[in-house]
Amino acid sequence: MKQLRIATIGDYSKYFSYFLYGTMEGAIRNGAWFRPIQLVGVPLKDVEEQINFFKPHILFSHCIFNRKPPGWREGIFEILRSARKKYGTMIFYHMGDARSEPRYPQDISDFVDAVLINNGEGDLWTDTWWKVPCYHWPYSALYQEGIADISSEFKTQIVFTGRLTTSEDRHHKGRTDFIEELKKKMTVKVYPDAKWGNSRFLTAEVASSADCVLGTQMGGNVYLYNDVRPFQYIGAGALYFHDKHPNMSAFFEDGTHYLSYTSVDGLLDKYDEYVKKDPWKSEGIRKLGFNFCQEHHSTKKRVQFVIDIWKGKEVKSVVTLEDINANIS
Repeated sequence: MKQLRIATIGDYSKYFSYFLYGTMEGAIRNGAWFRPIQLVGVPLKDVEEQINFFKPHILFSHCIFNRKPPGWREGIFEILRSARKKYGTMIFYHMGDARSEPRYPQDISDFVDAVLINNGEGDLWTDTWWKVPCYHWPYSALYQEGIADISSEFKTQIVFTGRLTTSEDRHHKGRTDFIEELKKKMTVKVYPDAKWGNSRFLTAEVASSADCVLGTQMGGNVYLYNDVRPFQYIGAGALYFHDKHPNMSAFFEDGTHYLSYTSVDGLLDKYDEYVKKDPWKSEGIRKLGFNFCQEHHSTKKRVQFVIDIWKGKEVKSVVTLEDINANIS
């Protein structure tokens, strides 16, 4: 037996993301020793010292293609090359954004071993740009023993978590317009708010306590891309509403794990049916979605997949509903 050491480099101080927390949780739940390494805002020598100190077998990374300050990313590339050479560390880069092409469209094979890509276009990315294997690796659900108790603090009709459009940022105009229209007909609580700020690590309470949680499709032009919210909230036991889209239905069964909508009125009709008229139906969806995510989309499963690559096993990314059902049968 070899005691496995896994590290993740990232921006822990300002952006403790689901990727950073998820790789930590998944590594520990797979029996590995884990080391978080701050990447952003520290001297590069400190990053290298921590890698040299821990000597990871597997190193997860993101944020390594930042252009500023000048020369920074080239320094990171050299640190990764050194870790591969000195310790045999396997470097896994995580690409979680809704992108149709990379922000660094070049061969990365001399400092990265494989990419964990949040879409179904990995072969294209491998052949066209990066020249390393790109494995389909969507987001995951954080571990919970069960659905959290309802908290009166977070009890409301519908919750949305995330940024909305401002006059300076029009990127989220579609979902902002939808939420403004929805607010005319029901109570919509939006986080971050003044009291709680970012609600990422209140997911368990928000999911269980709100009547439902709203999701909107991002990156709809990117094949099999979904952001973190479906896995985050379905995996925490929310009654999750998401606009109807092939990317969503590729992972979750409508009416079993979540509820789809195509309009404000359509959402309101399903809210009346599942929350007001027959709440037992919503409880069933909460439980089925929670159990499905905890079993098939856990951080442990995601990290185990990477460990299997490190061990030299032949792997197949079993993440879509079709593949999961085929694997079960």
